[in-house]
Amino acid sequence: MQNDPLKPGYNFDAHLVAGLTPIIKGNAFDFVIDRPKGMKGYILNMTSEGQGTVFSGDKAFHVKAGELLLFPSATPHFYHRKQGCVSWFHHWIYFRPKGVWADLLQWHENRHGVYLTQALPAHIIHELEKLFTEITSVSKSSKAYHDDLALNLLEQLLIRCKVSQPDIVNKRMDPRILEIINTLSMNLNKDFSNKDLADSVYLSSSRLGHLFLDEVGLTLSQWRIDQRITRAKQLLVTTNHTINQISIMVGYDDPLYFSRIFKRKAGVSPKQYRET
Repeated sequence: MQNDPLKPGYNFDAHLVAGLTPIIKGNAFDFVIDRPKGMKGYILNMTSEGQGTVFSGDKAFHVKAGELLLFPSATPHFYHRKQGCVSWFHHWIYFRPKGVWADLLQWHENRHGVYLTQALPAHIIHELEKLFTEITSVSKSSKAYHDDLALNLLEQLLIRCKVSQPDIVNKRMDPRILEIINTLSMNLNKDFSNKDLADSVYLSSSRLGHLFLDEVGLTLSQWRIDQRITRAKQLLVTTNHTINQISIMVGYDDPLYFSRIFKRKAGVSPKQYRET
């Protein structure tokens, strides 16, 4: 079994692995990463030097210094040093996400299943790179609580990535809707009525419904279903919980109804999604 996570054959059987891959034309790391079924966890990637290419053919796009990639679980991986470019150095973090991170893992721009963030200010790039470096260092430490500290730093990094998204930078969401989103995100297994939610932010149910749609672009019900299915996908690929257990954890007491909703949103059954 390969012990170097920078080389093919490494088994990413951990909650967090991080590193910096220094690809220079012709060196030992200059090869194509090709994982047609993706991975069980997520990979967050930031280019620090040179350029890389993601996907091929009509789907191909390039990334350069200061740009971020986020590969969700089960999303195909295909990337390499950009042809004609001498190098591609990129920080990366493989991780199994916490359930409360669901919203942090949805970015503004999605290209064929991979999230991309570009055109970040220099000071933001500097702060993000510092966090990548610190997470890599802490993750390899043998000190007490190093795993907890690495995950804490990763959460900071994900929050910084999220608040740098253009849809958030350019639009400040109504604080009442943010409060509702936080409440629901932390309690996906609970069935709050619209009235209960509206009362909590001193709105009528009707006004909450209209305001939520205006701010988020989805009805409250649609958004909650999307969040529950996103959370279910994470649990299916990162835990050994049964499908019935996951159904209850994301707010569906009836596993058959959960499976129908999941298939409608994901295109496959929970069992098929877990096996891919």
